[in-house]
Amino acid sequence: MRFNEFKIIKEASENIAVIGDSIAVGIKGAGGASAGNAVGGSNTKQVLGFVTDFVQSGKAKGATVILSSGAANSANVSTVDGKKFQSENLGPVSAQIKQLKDAGAKVVLVGVASGKTPPQKPTQYTNGKKWVIDYTGMNDQLAAIASANGATFLGPLEEFDPGISKGDGIHPYNGYGKLFKAGSAGAGTNLGPAGATPGKPATKDKQGAGTKPTDVLSVPNGRQGPEVADVQKVLLALGYKLPQHGVDGVRGSETVAAVKEFQQANGLDVDGDPGPETIAAMNKVIANKGIKIEKSTIKDVKVSAGGQTGGKLPPLKMDSATSGKVGDLLNFIARYESGGDYNIMVGGKRGNLTSMTVGDVLNMQKDMISRGHESTAVGRYQYIRKTLAGTAAQMGMDVDSTKFNEKTQDALAIQTLRTVGLESWLDGKLDDGAFLNKVARIWASVPTTSGGSYYAGVGSNKAGIKTDVALNTLQDIRTA
Repeated sequence: MRFNEFKIIKEASENIAVIGDSIAVGIKGAGGASAGNAVGGSNTKQVLGFVTDFVQSGKAKGATVILSSGAANSANVSTVDGKKFQSENLGPVSAQIKQLKDAGAKVVLVGVASGKTPPQKPTQYTNGKKWVIDYTGMNDQLAAIASANGATFLGPLEEFDPGISKGDGIHPYNGYGKLFKAGSAGAGTNLGPAGATPGKPATKDKQGAGTKPTDVLSVPNGRQGPEVADVQKVLLALGYKLPQHGVDGVRGSETVAAVKEFQQANGLDVDGDPGPETIAAMNKVIANKGIKIEKSTIKDVKVSAGGQTGGKLPPLKMDSATSGKVGDLLNFIARYESGGDYNIMVGGKRGNLTSMTVGDVLNMQKDMISRGHESTAVGRYQYIRKTLAGTAAQMGMDVDSTKFNEKTQDALAIQTLRTVGLESWLDGKLDDGAFLNKVARIWASVPTTSGGSYYAGVGSNKAGIKTDVALNTLQDIRTA
C-alpha cells in the first residue's frame, strides 16, 4: 500500500503534515495541500492507526504535524431525551503524540469546542432522534495531554471561529485557514489551553498545562513503564499506601486501588486509571504542595517479561496478522511466548518457518530434541509438535499444502482459544480469571490467578507477567 493511499493528509510543502479526522480534512483543504487522502477517522483509536502509518512511512522526522486526534468523534454524545450512546475516550491521544515525537516530529494538537452543541439533525444512528455533543472539559484534558507529552495545544476552536457554537462543535465555518496558519507556525509555542490567545504562550493554569513536560507527570502509555513508577512515587509522597510492591513501575491491583483513593479524594471519576484528568489533578497537587520527585527510568521498572529486575516489556517483533479484540489477545499471548516473532523457535533461534508448510514444520520437529533443543516449540505461539499436529487435525487442515505463515499460525491459536471458551469470554459469560487460568494451561508464560506459570519447574518455563496485570490487560481487551 502506497503512503498516499493511507487516510493521512500530507501538506504539499513536505514539512507540514495534517493527520486525523474530519477536522484534519478541513485544515488540509484550507492549507492548500495537494497530496494525500482526506478521508476522516471515526475515533481516536482509528487516528492512532493513521499516525502509525505516517511514522512507518519514514516521513515524520523533522515534520511539523498538525494532529486532529479524533477526540471530537469520541466525545460524550446523547440524544435529546438524555440517552447516552457514545462516551468520551481520549486514551489513544497520548500514544499518538508519543509515536510522532519518538519519530522526530513536532506536534500541534487541535482542540474542540468548549461546551454543549445545539441539537443536531436526526440520523439513523440515533434512531431518528435529535442529538447533542458535550465537549465540556475536553479542551482541558487535551491541553493536559499535550503538555504532558511535549506537544503544543491549539484550542479551543472558538478562538478560531466564534460561530462554531452554532454547529456541531468541530467544523468551523471560517476557522480552518486560521487553524492551518497557527498550526504551521506554532510548533514549540503553547497555543492553549482554553482562553489563551493563539500564538502566545499559555500561563500556568491550575492543572499545570503550561509547565514544562519534564516538570510534571506524564500519562502512562500502558500498564508498565517509568511513567507508572512516577505516579507511584507521587502516590507515596501524598500518603497513599503501596505496601506490597512499592515503586515497581507496574500498574497492578495495589496501584489501581491507590489511584482510586486519590480520584475519590479529588472528586474525579473513580476507575483506577491514571488518565489525563487524574494526571492533571496530580500535577496540581504537586504544584500546590511543592512536591518534587526524581523522574523514573527503566531501572525503576522492577518486573520485566522474564521476571528480571529493571527490564522493559518485551517488544513485539511484529503485530498479529489478525485485527480487533482477537488480534489484541493474540498479541498479549505472543508478547511473552515469542516476542511476536512468527519465525522463532525455542531457545531464540530463528528460521524461515512462514515459508514452510505445516507438514515441513512437523517433520522438522521430529528430531529437534535429539538436536539439542529443550522442546519442539516453534512459531509465534510456540506450538510443540503434538499440539500442532492435533490442532491442525481439528481444523481439517491439509498440512502438506498449507503454509505455516502468519495467517495460519493465528488461525491455529484462535482454534485453540475457541476450545477454552474464547467466544464466551468475549461475550462476558466467562470471567477474566477463569479464562486466564484456561489460557495459562496452554501457554506457559501466561500466569494463573494464583500466580506463576502453570508449568513452573518444567524446563525453563516461568510466567512473563504478574497476574493482576494480566487480568487488567484481559479486561482492557474485552471491554475495548
